[in-house]
Amino acid sequence: MNVHARVHPVHPALRGLVTGGYHLGSELLEPGEVIAVPAGLSVSLNVNIGAAPAGFPSAYAVGPGHLYRYGAPEFVPPVRVDWVGLRLSPLGAYVLLGGLLGELGKGIVDLGDLFGTAGQVLADRFRGADVPGAHFAALDDFLLRRAEAGSRPSPEVIRAWHRLTHSAGRAPVAGLAVEAGWSGDHFGRVFHRQVGMAPKSAGRLIRLGHLLRHAEPGRSHWPELAAEHGFCDQPHLNRDMREFMGVSPAAYFSRLRPCGCLVAYAPEQG
Repeated sequence: MNVHARVHPVHPALRGLVTGGYHLGSELLEPGEVIAVPAGLSVSLNVNIGAAPAGFPSAYAVGPGHLYRYGAPEFVPPVRVDWVGLRLSPLGAYVLLGGLLGELGKGIVDLGDLFGTAGQVLADRFRGADVPGAHFAALDDFLLRRAEAGSRPSPEVIRAWHRLTHSAGRAPVAGLAVEAGWSGDHFGRVFHRQVGMAPKSAGRLIRLGHLLRHAEPGRSHWPELAAEHGFCDQPHLNRDMREFMGVSPAAYFSRLRPCGCLVAYAPEQG
């Protein structure tokens, strides 16, 4: 896989709702090559400029906690994919999507199905644009309209989210519910509706991300890292790695690419 990408800033009013900025990328997929995009805490929106990866809509969203894969079919020429992607911050996603967050439990969702006519219009504007600035302007316009009409997460969920992140995912969910003054069931439902995933799953993904930020290629001793970051044992870490990253800890760094994705399968591995 050969990837080139650059980042463009979002409209100032969207800072805090969009993480980082807009990523304009181009990649060349070799026949039979499969790329894994690790699960994240944020909602990912992707709009392809031209051809989309095989089996994917031209514009789609992926919810938090979902690992997905894409690639080029075998026995075809290399496929070039050009795209603009962005990640909505975990609490910003509720502002921009509201109740639509629940639709992302299905994994990959066509923007036309998610947003209706507005999503289809966005994809059409991308196909009609011939300069990157027009793509960014279309996204700014679309997201600003969503933000203006959007909901705001409850103070209880905001507080619980900050407790989870500051504790590296180790804050007990039962304790978060008590702090919110809600029953465990009610807390779980509201958190899931406003964050896009259950609090326990969010904690697991935060904890795994914290561990990986402390891991180093060729120097990490995974059992020790697992113990230091609250995993019961190495098999516990292995299960979370395979669920959220698609690879074992031992294979992680050899598959990792600068873009943050992982090579799930390359023809030379055959």
